[in-house]
Amino acid sequence: MALDLRQSLKLQQNLMMTPQLQMAIKLLAMNRMELQEAINNELVENPVLEESYDGEGEDFNPNPEDGADPKQKDPQEVSIGTVGDNQQGDNSKDIDWEAYAEQFSYLPASAGSGKDFAHSDLPGVDQTLTRAETLEEHLRWQIQMSDLNSLEREIAVRLIGELTNDGYLDVSNTSQVEPEKEAEKKPKAAAPAEKTGNKKRPTTLERLKQLQEEKSNSEPETEAPTSSIEQVNVASLAADDPVVIIAQEMESPVEWVEKIRLRIMREMDPIGCLARDLRECLLVQLDNWGYDNECLEYNIVDQHMTHVEKKQFKKITKALSVSMEDIGEALKLIERLEPRPGRNFLPMGTTAESQYITPDVYVHRVSGKYVVDCNDDGLPKLQISAFYRKQIKEALRGDPSKAYIRDKLKSAEWLIRSIHQRQKTIYRVMDCILEKQYEWFEGTGPLKPLVLKDVAEAIEMHESSISRVTTRKYVHTHRGVFELKYFFNSSISTAAGDSVASEAVKDEIKKLVSAEDPKKPLSDKAITESLADQGMIIARRTVAKYRELLGILPSSKRRQVF
Repeated sequence: MALDLRQSLKLQQNLMMTPQLQMAIKLLAMNRMELQEAINNELVENPVLEESYDGEGEDFNPNPEDGADPKQKDPQEVSIGTVGDNQQGDNSKDIDWEAYAEQFSYLPASAGSGKDFAHSDLPGVDQTLTRAETLEEHLRWQIQMSDLNSLEREIAVRLIGELTNDGYLDVSNTSQVEPEKEAEKKPKAAAPAEKTGNKKRPTTLERLKQLQEEKSNSEPETEAPTSSIEQVNVASLAADDPVVIIAQEMESPVEWVEKIRLRIMREMDPIGCLARDLRECLLVQLDNWGYDNECLEYNIVDQHMTHVEKKQFKKITKALSVSMEDIGEALKLIERLEPRPGRNFLPMGTTAESQYITPDVYVHRVSGKYVVDCNDDGLPKLQISAFYRKQIKEALRGDPSKAYIRDKLKSAEWLIRSIHQRQKTIYRVMDCILEKQYEWFEGTGPLKPLVLKDVAEAIEMHESSISRVTTRKYVHTHRGVFELKYFFNSSISTAAGDSVASEAVKDEIKKLVSAEDPKKPLSDKAITESLADQGMIIARRTVAKYRELLGILPSSKRRQVF
């Protein structure tokens, strides 16, 4: 067969990822913070694009020929943001700033319906500006306010550096002191001023003993014996214990470092931090409440916590010669203790401020109807620079600057069009969710089964686009702030042939557990049978899975003896 060259025509369709499509997909998947950052970067890189501060700029209309959505504002208004009208004159003296702060809301003018609403259900400005602190920061502040001297404070700061996120002394992550670091600590640990500079001033160890003596002398003679946690027994400490290592680093007596740890644990908030284990943490809290080693609660925590965990209460009654009723009353008090002193603080090493969710869309009830409003607050209002518009018209043919300006002009137009399309898509998706989950918004029913395909078919879009819209996008409703994905859940068939949402099954499991007899909690099998009586036919392992997702313990651990 001879080889030859020939020309032929072939007609076919291919999906081309144009730059415009790539930008639209990229912006659609961004959350609010990423979108705002992308817009700011484009403002820096593209001279044709500029931000309008007075609302009088000549905005680019992304698609002026297409019919506008009756529920949407003008495209250039929807896509970029809303800028207030200019006010002539200075009326700041007539403003009641205190009333303004109380009524402050974090919502701009409506982007979905073109109306302004009073959003009294939003949090005030005093509830949005805050910063949580770590346990280490909380203790550092108390150390600086205490009467410890400089060397004691240095040891105290070193001790709180060994805290875990739960507030315990980290006895599992220790290391030996390197010679170089030990040599660096010598000048600081010597503290010659206290020993030679001022002989009348007592040493820190003597000062601590004096404080203990003063405290014991001030207590009445009829007070109960001293608790075991006050005793400083360092002979049992391992060589790699944090207290021993810190004492070596600071060239200080181990007893000294241990007493500083005990003082932080007993006197500083939260009580019980820097404890070595759960027993010590709970004992110091009982001691702080005035319970000594002659109290039943103290003895249970000190000697029988293992029996409490296994609910072996008969062994406790036999060992302590008390009744079951006494054990029950003691456990009620023990349950009020805090087993994790650091739970109310940020994790150790966290320096970032608290992050707040800014909704992408709002759902409000106006005159008996729900209204969807896109949130453009914080997004700059973009426009095409009039200067560069004029430049491209006046530029001569062949001028290299004309091609550059034309490319930047197209990039700016694509960005504005993509932002407009993003807001429009979010609006359509939320409007469809509102229609399909209307009973949930009304509070008259649970969430219905809903998958991405249902919304995609309703608004004639691809499922992948719906997935991008619902990921990391949030809606503010009268029932709270939710991610859009919250409204999507799988369906479970009922005995009647209908389908119920998985979230409705979880809600029913929570209701059954909350209404159960604490002394005879429902097992997973019993919950499965109760759901079957209501027409929800699901397997026992599915019930166990939902129970774990809800954070509900097994029936053996939910059982209450008292």
